[in-house]
Amino acid sequence: MKEKIPPFLTTRSPVKPEAAASGRMRPSYLNKGMEYAASVLRTGFIQWETSSKKGFFQGIDSRVKVLFLVSFVIIVSFKKTIQAETVIALFLLALTLASRLPLFKHYGKILLLTFIFGFLMVFPAAFNIFTPGEMVWPMIHFEKGLTWGPIAVPLEIGLTDTGLRRVALLSLRVLNSLSISFLVLATTPFNEFIKALKVFKVPDVFLMTITLSYKYIFIFVQTVYDIHLAKKSRLTKPESDRAARQWISGRLAFIFHKSQQQCEEVFKAMSARGLSDTVRLPRMPRLSTRDWVVAAGLLLVGGLLLIW
Repeated sequence: MKEKIPPFLTTRSPVKPEAAASGRMRPSYLNKGMEYAASVLRTGFIQWETSSKKGFFQGIDSRVKVLFLVSFVIIVSFKKTIQAETVIALFLLALTLASRLPLFKHYGKILLLTFIFGFLMVFPAAFNIFTPGEMVWPMIHFEKGLTWGPIAVPLEIGLTDTGLRRVALLSLRVLNSLSISFLVLATTPFNEFIKALKVFKVPDVFLMTITLSYKYIFIFVQTVYDIHLAKKSRLTKPESDRAARQWISGRLAFIFHKSQQQCEEVFKAMSARGLSDTVRLPRMPRLSTRDWVVAAGLLLVGGLLLIW
């Protein structure tokens, strides 16, 4: 029996993709956004790798780490000097090194968030318009006085020493708070963290919300990335920014509808299996001698920092 091959498989297509001429396809902002979403997904799985390493903080009970998180965040918020915040930052750096975390990746995320939510948010307070003080760096000079609503604009605008110290203090507080949170999250498996919160009588509704949100984030990112790969595999030439924006708006509506549908299905499945508003977790073992020693040491360091 003679095999019959369709003609479109035996003839060469006269259409030459634009990407073949240049050798590569120009990356759009959509590709960059999807790659960042994929990096978020990979970062979530890296947390399991860092929490399973052999390090100082990885071997401590999760209840001790939760107490460390709460107590040191309170200490950071109470300190009012740059020197004290700097000492806390160095202490947290030493704990990070002892825990064998990837230093550049770990502090890269912390410094980026500190710059956005710490430095940039409070930098206007460094100007003499908001914080009076000795002028350090004059920037703008007016010939006559101005008023901006209830604020009287001085003849000379610049950075003051008091304002710069305030910006540095607030930035260090944000840096230390993020360092504490990221250190605990990077060295504690998620299920152990939830168990520790349950021990400290955190409401079950809060625990269920955290657990479902944590799991759904990865499902959502993976779904978006799979949709993007399916579309990208069908492209033969670079996509215009306008077409990318139209595609994004359509996918947002699709994802929103799918999220609602999946939420209803998950709720029905949980109800069919006897969903209750009580979270039941296995009982945690007693603290070891090492955990008690580390907890006492962290308590001592926190007390010294608080009274300093």
